[in-house]
Amino acid sequence: MTDQPKKSGAASWWPVYLALGLLVIFIIIFAVEFISSSNESAGEAATELTSDTYMDVVEPLLANANPENGPELLAQYDCSACHIAGAANNIAPSFVGLAESAGEMRPPLTAEAYIYESIIYPQAFIVGDYSGVMALNYASRLSDEQLGDMIAYLLINNTQ
Repeated sequence: MTDQPKKSGAASWWPVYLALGLLVIFIIIFAVEFISSSNESAGEAATELTSDTYMDVVEPLLANANPENGPELLAQYDCSACHIAGAANNIAPSFVGLAESAGEMRPPLTAEAYIYESIIYPQAFIVGDYSGVMALNYASRLSDEQLGDMIAYLLINNTQ
């Protein structure tokens, strides 16, 4: 039998402690970046609503919008993960029936303005008892073309 020196208990665990420490640091950095990017918002939501609110922005967005790009955009930004009919998570209202109800959701906003506000300023109006956890940075994430296409699609589609 050969006598080999035994490693002390603490010395054999230092790589594990180092890896765990690095993992904790990575998680903290990721969480801080995620929270700060989710809370970015461009501008402020309107406080006094009229039937013209947001329309100076929305009309140019819809002028050349292509609603056929809507399904791809909703998939790209994973909108249906929360806005799905019958979802057990009850995070956000379904897109089903949005085209018909959008104009009545937040009077006096038009349907177009309501959908715009819901995407760009999601905290301005929370539907029912939903959680209001939608990311606040779509103003910086979506191009004007994408935003117009998405609004146009949601105005005509009732089956998402």
